[in-house]
Amino acid sequence: MSIINSYSDWGKLEEIILGSPENLTLPDLDISSRHFFDLQEEFKQEKNPDSVIAKVKYEMEEDFQELTSILKRFGVTVRRPEPIKLETECVSPHWKSQQSHALMPRDCLLALGDTLIEAPMPSRNRYFESQSFRNIARDYFSKGEKWIAAPKPVLTDDTYLWDGSVPYLAENDPLFDAANILRCGKDVFFNISNSGNRAGFEWLERTFGDKFNFHPMSICSDHVGTTLQLLRPGLALVNGSRMKTADIPQQLRNWEHVFFNDPVDIGHAFDWSRASVWISMNVLSIDDKTVIVEENQHKLAELLDRCGMEIIPASFRHGRTVGGGFHCCSLDVRREGSAENFL
Repeated sequence: MSIINSYSDWGKLEEIILGSPENLTLPDLDISSRHFFDLQEEFKQEKNPDSVIAKVKYEMEEDFQELTSILKRFGVTVRRPEPIKLETECVSPHWKSQQSHALMPRDCLLALGDTLIEAPMPSRNRYFESQSFRNIARDYFSKGEKWIAAPKPVLTDDTYLWDGSVPYLAENDPLFDAANILRCGKDVFFNISNSGNRAGFEWLERTFGDKFNFHPMSICSDHVGTTLQLLRPGLALVNGSRMKTADIPQQLRNWEHVFFNDPVDIGHAFDWSRASVWISMNVLSIDDKTVIVEENQHKLAELLDRCGMEIIPASFRHGRTVGGGFHCCSLDVRREGSAENFL
């Protein structure tokens, strides 16, 4: 079997890429960052003390080491990036921005079947983020794996639109963060939102439509990992404050739905949180019976336990601080499974 083989979020996990808090940055609030976080012009970002940033980085790496130990106990190969240097600005003919860290491979890379895809992200500071994982991609490529990049977008100011107060993306270029996507064997769900447009959906469908069935949806304003998670065939974890059964994609409505309504707020260390309390839903499955849950989320653990899941509690203290949980900060490169029909 090839190294890259990832068709779902629940097949037995065999190889994963974890992010790194090294070179953690707080990007300037340019038009693309304000658009993603839905921040008004009057919102001002405070400077966080270096000591606070250093503490967050240290504690995050501690949590990554704990996560690595858990994964290795289950026989999972863990890969880590080499973050690019941040001293150089990210510059194009049309704009310049601060470089971004290598914390969330889930956003900048998509493992779709047997192919690793660099996503055309709409955030300017994340334009070259996938280069932090280039050492890993090159290694996969040298061993015969498939590695492609979506067309690099231009990201001029007219990319970022608001319908009243709701941010959305123009259709100038294919755009998406890979975290907009749910993989379900032969079927792939794409969330059209302020971090993924219809052109991005169409690029994926035209490029991989011979292997997968693609389904557009709009279930939340950005990434799907805090709104809907597929835990195993027939079982979905649903954000009870955002979705009712009628809001779930039609293809998944006959599945069992676990509605979660009671997240624990773990707080945040920086001046404003980059994620809501629903980052607690950002679980990582080791297989279809075993799931890693943030250790404070006791009610979520109880819900999943009732569904027959084995719960592995683990520390992830700064999910709200940095805007990502276990699922966001990882990329499952190889899992057991194939392009099966689970619908």
